[in-house]
Formats: sequence, C-alpha cells, structure tokens
Amino acid sequence: MKIEWNEGGLLSERNPAFAIRKLSAPQIAAARQEQLSHSGVLADYLAEYEDFEGSQNFLNALQNYPLLKGQKANLYKCFITRAWEISSSQGAVGFLHPEGVYDDPSGGPLRRALYPRLRSHFQFQNEFKLFAEVDNHTKFSVNVYHEPRSRPDFAHIANLFAVSTVDACHQHDGAGEITGIKDQADNWGIAGHADRILYVEDISLKLFAKLYDESGTLPEEARLPALHSRTLLEVLRKFAGYPHRLVSLGEQYFSCQHWNETTAQQDNTIKRETRFPTAPHQLVLSGPHFVIANPLNKSPREVCETNRDYDILNLETLPDDYLPRTNYVPDCDPAEYDRRTPVVPWNGKRVTEFYRVVFRNMLPPTNEHTLFCAIVPHGVAHTNGIQSYSFSGSSPDLLVPFAAGCQSLIYDFVVKTTGRTNLHTMLDTFPLFTRDDASQGLAVRILVMNCLTTHYADLWEECWDEGCRSETWLGDDPRLKPDFWRSLTPKWTRGCALRTDFARRWALVELDVLAARALGLTLAELQTIYRIQFPVMRQYEADTWYDQRGRIVFTNSKGLPGVGYSRAEWNDIKDMRSGTVTRRITDTTLPTGPIERDITYEAPFTRNDRERDYATVWSKLNERES
Repeated sequence: MKIEWNEGGLLSERNPAFAIRKLSAPQIAAARQEQLSHSGVLADYLAEYEDFEGSQNFLNALQNYPLLKGQKANLYKCFITRAWEISSSQGAVGFLHPEGVYDDPSGGPLRRALYPRLRSHFQFQNEFKLFAEVDNHTKFSVNVYHEPRSRPDFAHIANLFAVSTVDACHQHDGAGEITGIKDQADNWGIAGHADRILYVEDISLKLFAKLYDESGTLPEEARLPALHSRTLLEVLRKFAGYPHRLVSLGEQYFSCQHWNETTAQQDNTIKRETRFPTAPHQLVLSGPHFVIANPLNKSPREVCETNRDYDILNLETLPDDYLPRTNYVPDCDPAEYDRRTPVVPWNGKRVTEFYRVVFRNMLPPTNEHTLFCAIVPHGVAHTNGIQSYSFSGSSPDLLVPFAAGCQSLIYDFVVKTTGRTNLHTMLDTFPLFTRDDASQGLAVRILVMNCLTTHYADLWEECWDEGCRSETWLGDDPRLKPDFWRSLTPKWTRGCALRTDFARRWALVELDVLAARALGLTLAELQTIYRIQFPVMRQYEADTWYDQRGRIVFTNSKGLPGVGYSRAEWNDIKDMRSGTVTRRITDTTLPTGPIERDITYEAPFTRNDRERDYATVWSKLNERES
C-alpha cells in the first residue's frame, strides 16, 4: 500500500460528490476552493495534510528504512524490513504481499538483504478470486523469511492458482508431465509436480541478473522471474549463454519511442486525423497496426475511438503499394517534421531513413503473445506506444537476424517470464543472431512474412541471395506450395510474400524451430515452452480451422475478429468432407472505398497441433543435415 495524498476522500466527508463523481483535477481544484471556504474545513484539511506529510517523511527517512532508498514509500515494504529487525535468530516471519519487491528496478538493495533471508517464495495469480475484491490478474506471493544465510538458497514456485498446489509440488515424486499454466481442458493448472519447485542459489541469481537487469547488476540484486519449471531454467541458461548480445553493439543500434502522443500534439508535430496516407511519411503507426511478423495486421476504421475500432487486413487482396489508415498525420510542414524526427547516433540521419523493427511497448502477459514485433519501411513514424530499433550500416545484416529472434516463440517466452508489463530496455540484454550465425532459412522466412508491399522492395533486394530459391518447406502439407520458394526473384514482386493464413502460420512454426536450434535448445524444451507458457495460443490453435486453400474458415481467437464464419455458421458447415462454401463480406480497408467481396472456402477443414508440427519440422531438419 503506497502512502498517497487523497484530498478527494477527505473532502467527500462533507460533500459525497467528491467520491461519487469522477472529477478531473481542474474540477477538484475548483470544488476544493468552495469547500475550504466553509467554517472549520480548512483547519481539518491542513491537519490531515500535516499528518500525511509527517507519515510520508517518516517512511521515506533513510535512518528509519535504509533498505528502501530510492523507492516510493510503501507500507508492506516497511513492514518486511521492520519484521527482520525485531524477529529473533530462531524466529520465522511469513508475509503475503505484492510482487513489487522482486521486480522493482530500484529495489536492488532491498533484494540484496531479502534473498539471504528468504526460504520460500510462492507466487499466486488471483484467477480463482482468493481475494474477491482484487482484480483477477493481480499477482501476489506468500513469503517466508528467517535469519540471513551466508548465501541465498530458497524454494520458488510461480504461476500458482490454488494453495493446495504448494503441498502437491512438495509431495510429488517427479514422474510424469508438468501441467502448464492451463491444463488440457483449458482450466487453470492446479496439479503439483516436483519440477515446479526451483531451488534458487547464487548461480541462478547470476543468470537472472544477466538476462533481466542492466549490465553490471550484482547477482544478489537480480530481479526474480516467474519460471514454471526447472526445465525452463535450463532454457534460460542456454538463452543467456549465447555469445552475441544486442547491447554489445554499442552505438551501432538505436531505439526510440518517436512521437510522444501527448506532447507531439501539443507542439503541432502531429494531429489526430484518421485517414489513408498517400505516402509512408504520412503514416504514424499505432500498436494494433502490426502483430508477429506482420506489419499489416489491421487498419483503423473511418471512425476510430478505441483499439477495437480496427479491421483485420486480408493480405491476399491488398494492393501492392498498400498503406493502412493512420490515426495521426503530420501537423507541420515536411521540412519541420523532418527536423523534429529523432536521429541515430552513428551518422545523424533520421530514424525514418532506416528499416526498423518495431515493438508494442505494452506487454500483456495473459494474451496469446506478449512480444509483438514486425519490420516497418522507410518514412513511417510511430507513437510512444511503440518502440523501434534501427541499425547502423547500409545493409540489413543486423536488422533481419534481430527480427528473426524477436519474432520467435523463444524470445516471447523469456519476456513472459519477467512478468513486466512494459518493454523499456529489456531487449538490450537479449541474444542477437548475426548474419553468420543465423541460417539463410531464418532470414528468408523473416523476409517473406514481413516484406508485403512495394515499400519493402529495397530491403528485399539488399537481402537477396540465390540460395533463397533452394529453400524448401519443412512439412508435406499440400497447402504449402513447393514452387513458392523456386519462384522467388531478386526483384521484389507480389509473389515474394507469404499471404495465406496456413502458410504464414507454418512459416512461424519453422522460424521457432530454427531459432531454437540456433540457441542450442532441444525439441522437448521448445515443446515445453509452448505447452507451459502459452495457454492462450494453445486454446486458439485448438479451435482454429483452415480450408484446403489455406484460409482460416473459423477461429475462436479474440485477435482475429471478423475472420471466417461465426460460431453458429461454423456449426452448420464444419463436418463438410468436400465442396465449397462462399461468404460475402464488405471490405472497408481500401482507400478506394468499400468493396463487396466473396471468399470461397474449400472443404475438408482441418486444424493444427503445434507440438506435433514442431516435431515434424525438427525431424525434417535432422534428415536434411544427416
């Protein structure tokens, strides 16, 4: 609980409107003056404020709580450190408290004192409403502290939903498969397993510091990830052991958030106006515009007020030079707009003169994916809800391998384990595939998924290698057209991009396997990552159906609204063994105006199993290498 001044609560004792209505800061300020004019109210107000200031100053005083230096006053942290001081050398102290002590960027000194005292850390999520008044996404933990040891050594169980799971883990014999965050029936996993218990010591904290904290962070100050099993700890060791890291490039890369959505409107750099741009330099990206390896995911509707007011783009029908609607456009002349654009450190050029890898800054840990990224072309800007990375040099030797790692499931998994909800500089410590280390297969799959329009022609041609034509699919499904790779050309054409739902999904499966092998992971480790850490993706894949032309005919994915038939319509056609069905839609995503389209689906309809697909691809690679 943070100690914060709440004048609304105080003033509502005389006037309940302060608590009932959601007043803005200016409204509260105006109403405050009226309230304070009443007899006795000012004296009560000042007395309450003095009490608040005294409490905050006491809690922030270093002589009282030296381990909380640099952190905001928070009562539960004060209770923890005070309990350590007053407990006996034979005593134990148990607390149920929020997870902030383990992921606060400024909490290193507190963790240095905490880890040697910690004996058990059991992290819960409130999905079963163990605390009815608290949001179900809230995380908290049960923590047991004793006298400090010379070195940290504590038991750590993450992703708990029921208290009974703790005992079940300690009583388990270690046999059998570990239940993921959700079980096969899509229920929150409460089964115990011995491998759910991580015994954290110096060597583990050293690994966590290398992966999750700034360079030079002491192991005993490392932030604690939410790891589901010991198998995943071994994955992190391999991930951290990769010899090349992004931060080692120094000034050869540059990340920025480009236009601040608030201040850039205030100084007339951009303005809110939803329309189709006529060129890339008029496009200002927002988060929904892109997803994994797809820079053309959605386009805002003509009236766009929330992140739900977007339409899914059909990559099979988009024009070669397509640009989606933008919610923001430049609000100053082109020369001034260019002058205000961020520049890279190595040659002072504008970031918009480079192809960049873009990421959504917000990291939704409970979604299908947590790390959303794609490659965007020259000229395009973005708001501060997005973070972009540009790389030095005229060729994309760094950009494409970096995108290959970040668009794989493995990087997404590592981000999920942090439990953080904002990207910040997290990726700086992640492995960076180099052009030499990353296979041609990784690079070309990134290109055929991202280079969707003529705006990527230069990137395609710079990356072209005759070996692209000799690539083959690592699967035998007829919807994977074998002549796709043979038909690739040095000059970008429409046929150089993957456009069907089935082929793009399969390319991501192959990308995951290639990235896993580059990092030294085993097939079992890759399958475990998916099974344990991606319950929402598993849920969607279990009920996403493809026709024989590679189109999604039905999906329960919340990220694909309007794609395929509705549930009721699907129930009428799902058992078809042959033939076609046609669905008419109104496409409003084109600058030429709404168009009526017919989409024809060919039966039979099938779904995929990602773990099985990983095994297929892995086996094909083994055959190729033998």
